[in-house]
Amino acid sequence: MKRFKDNTSNAFTLVEMLVVLGMISILMGVTFTGIGRARTAARVAKANSEVRSLMNAWLSYEASYDDWPVAVQGDVVEATEGNISELLGKNDSKTVFLNVQLINGAFRDPWGTPYRFRLLSDSGGDNKTTDYFGSAVTFPNRMRAAVAP
Repeated sequence: MKRFKDNTSNAFTLVEMLVVLGMISILMGVTFTGIGRARTAARVAKANSEVRSLMNAWLSYEASYDDWPVAVQGDVVEATEGNISELLGKNDSKTVFLNVQLINGAFRDPWGTPYRFRLLSDSGGDNKTTDYFGSAVTFPNRMRAAVAP
């Protein structure tokens, strides 16, 4: 007696393969979106930390020498090697107030832009600047600011 062979096979059909590929692509899209958000959050956290370090170094220098570490010309100062050299240890006592890595001669944020800070000097009625300066630091995505007179 002759046996008839069954026409079924153990292979996947084209539809099954397309469904599996679709599911994998959806999972990859969700995963990569989460990774992008985590990287952005890490950059913001690093920038917050670096801004605090820069502000603390500036205020420590000002407290030690009763002077600013930068000769201010204009109202915006970029954190380049020439501008923050006093904070980096190129001062009279060789004290390092800010220990950071300079990239292309500037202290840069995680997005590659040099940090900029603005000095707010108050002028009295006799056009002399006062002995204090205001500094404002805002932290991204936190909606709060610290202001020191």
